[in-house]
Amino acid sequence: MTTWSAPIWLYLWLAGMAGGAYFAAFLAERFTGNGNGQLLRIATYLGAPLAVVGVILLVADLGNPIRFWHLLTVFKAVSPMSIGTWILLIWIGVAVVMAILWWAEASLSQEAGRGLRQITGALSWIGFVFAILVMAYTGVLLATSSQPLWTGTLLLPALFVASAVSTGVAMLIISGATGRTRLVPGKMVSRLAEADAILIVVELVVLVGYAIWLSASSTAGTSEALALLTSGALALPFWLGVVLLALLIPLGLEFASWGKKLETGGVWRTVITSSVFVILGGLILRAVIVIGGQI
Repeated sequence: MTTWSAPIWLYLWLAGMAGGAYFAAFLAERFTGNGNGQLLRIATYLGAPLAVVGVILLVADLGNPIRFWHLLTVFKAVSPMSIGTWILLIWIGVAVVMAILWWAEASLSQEAGRGLRQITGALSWIGFVFAILVMAYTGVLLATSSQPLWTGTLLLPALFVASAVSTGVAMLIISGATGRTRLVPGKMVSRLAEADAILIVVELVVLVGYAIWLSASSTAGTSEALALLTSGALALPFWLGVVLLALLIPLGLEFASWGKKLETGGVWRTVITSSVFVILGGLILRAVIVIGGQI
């Protein structure tokens, strides 16, 4: 198989985080009564550039840009790379159109902007669907291969989806809770932090299930692939970068600040520190999985 280097796992990380942030913001604003769209705008304004950078990294890894443009001229329903490229580009396109409409709405009267808000509302649902596809695709791309660490289980895509939402929520927390003017109300940040704690637990459970599947699978090479992560060449980044940095330390920090007002003591710093660890850990997770599948 073609060697997938750093640009690929950076691409998977950025695309997943962008989709996860949009997914989380969309649901948060609809289930918490915060219908002003501020959180979704943050997710869109940050997510679209991250996804674009991911596409640029993908093009760079292909080596020959013509190979990438070929993916845009020919749609192959049986090609995960072709499907994923189109999913990502459609999501970026929807996000860019939404950002333009928001900008145009700010310069119009309330009555004139009502029509634009209806269009943006419809587009936000399309963006939501494609955000889910973007997150799932980053794991499906690997799971459809024949590599022992990647193939034959839905737990790998599930792991990537859980990580994508968790890192996306962490990005929303950092972007909304820092700076002189906090863009997101403290109550919303608290809810996001609590949601991320739950997501970390889900991710931890999926990771354990994935490890159990690797150890019990009859597929050739899976037990050796697991040993590579737990006791082999990738054991240090797996245990320190994934298990501790991405999961256990943030989980402990989140529970330490659970139910406390963000203005109390060092709760703000605790929540932001946890979010930084989650984002860095999400990057290490993808690096370990991508590298491990090629050894």
